[in-house]
Amino acid sequence: MRWTLTILGVSVLVLLGGGFVLLASAGEETGRTLYNSAGYFVTHQAVWLGVALVFMLAATFFDYHNWRRFPYLTISLYVIIAALMVAVLFAPETKGSHRWLRLFGPVRLQPSELGKIFVVISTAVFLDWAGWRIEKFWKGSVPAVLIVGVLMGLAVIEPDFGATMVIGLAGGTLCWIGGMRFLHMALMGGGALAAVGTLLAFNPNRMRRLAAWLPEPVLTALGLPLPTGDDPAAYQLNQALVAISHGGPFGMGYTKSMQKKFYLPEAHTDFIFAIGAEELGLVFSLLLLAVFTVFFVCGVRIARRAPDRLGRLLAFGMTFLVFFQVLFNIGVVTGCLPTKGLALPFISYGGTNLMTTLIAVGILFNVGRQIELPKPRPRSTISPVFS
Repeated sequence: MRWTLTILGVSVLVLLGGGFVLLASAGEETGRTLYNSAGYFVTHQAVWLGVALVFMLAATFFDYHNWRRFPYLTISLYVIIAALMVAVLFAPETKGSHRWLRLFGPVRLQPSELGKIFVVISTAVFLDWAGWRIEKFWKGSVPAVLIVGVLMGLAVIEPDFGATMVIGLAGGTLCWIGGMRFLHMALMGGGALAAVGTLLAFNPNRMRRLAAWLPEPVLTALGLPLPTGDDPAAYQLNQALVAISHGGPFGMGYTKSMQKKFYLPEAHTDFIFAIGAEELGLVFSLLLLAVFTVFFVCGVRIARRAPDRLGRLLAFGMTFLVFFQVLFNIGVVTGCLPTKGLALPFISYGGTNLMTTLIAVGILFNVGRQIELPKPRPRSTISPVFS
C-alpha cells in the first residue's frame, strides 16, 4: 500500500504541476487584458493552492471514523453546506446562474463544489450506519436518496447542471456499492432524471447548448431549430474543436495558442484542456489521460483494500468524484457531451474546485494510511480455567 500511496502522490503532483504550467499560458491573454498582469491567474491559483493544501492535510490526518463517531458533526456540516447552497440563490447572477458567494475582495466561494465533496461523506456515513437496512425501501433507500437529492436539487436550481450530474452520479454510485436494490435505484433515479429533464426543458440557455451538441438530423426529427453561427454554445464548442485540430500530434508549441486570444471563451477554466491540446498536441492529451488513469487505479486499489466498510465507501466515492469530473470536462471539450460549465480537476483555474479536489485526495490518503495499521485484537470473553 505504501507504493500505491506514493504513486498516488506523484500523480497528484504531476497534475498540479502540469496545471500551473498550462494555466500560465492559457490565462496569459485574459490576465493581461482584464487585470494588466499576464500572471494574474497563476498567482491567485497559487494562493488557493496554499489554502487547499491546509485542508488536504487536515483531511489526511483527521481520522475518517470520526465522521460516524460524531454524527452531529456530519449532520451540522451537511446543514451548513445546504444553507450555503440556498444562500447562493440570492447572490448576484453571473453568466445566467447563481453559483458564487463573494467573501471579500475578488475572493469567491462556490458552494456547489463543497456539496460535491460532502455528498460523498454524508452518504458514506449513512450507508455504513444503515448496513443491511439499505435494502429496505423506507428505512434505507429513501433516506440515502434524500441525502443526495437535497444537494442535487439545490444545485439544479442555481442552475448548475454540471454539479447536479456529479453529485447525482457520485451519490448514486455509492448507493449501488453500498447495496441498494436496483429496483429502488431505478425508481428514484428515474424520478430525479425526469425532474432534472423538466427543468432543463424550461431553461432556454441549456436547451441551446443541447441543440448545439445534437446532430442536425436529430434536431430536425425533434422539431427543434438548428443552431445559428452566432449561437454562443455552438461557437464555444466549434472553437474548442478548432483548437484540438490545430494541435495535431505534437502541438503548435507552448504559449503559441491562437484560441486563447479571446477566440475560445473560458480558455483558462472549463476549456483549458483544448488549449493544452492545441499547444502540446495529442501527446499531451494522451499523457494527461494516462496520469488521470493512474490516479483512478490508485483510488480503486485503496478502496478495495480499505480496512472497513466506511473507508471503502469513502475511498470509492472520492475516486469516482474526481473521475466523473474528468470524464465530463473532457467529454464536453471534445464534443462528446453537451456544453456545460465544469472544471477539469487539478488543471482548471478555480479555487473552490482545487480545494475540494485536494480534500478528496486527503481522504484517500487517510484511508490508505490506515490499511496496514495494526488492529487491536479483541479481548477474549472465555473465562480462564484453572486446574
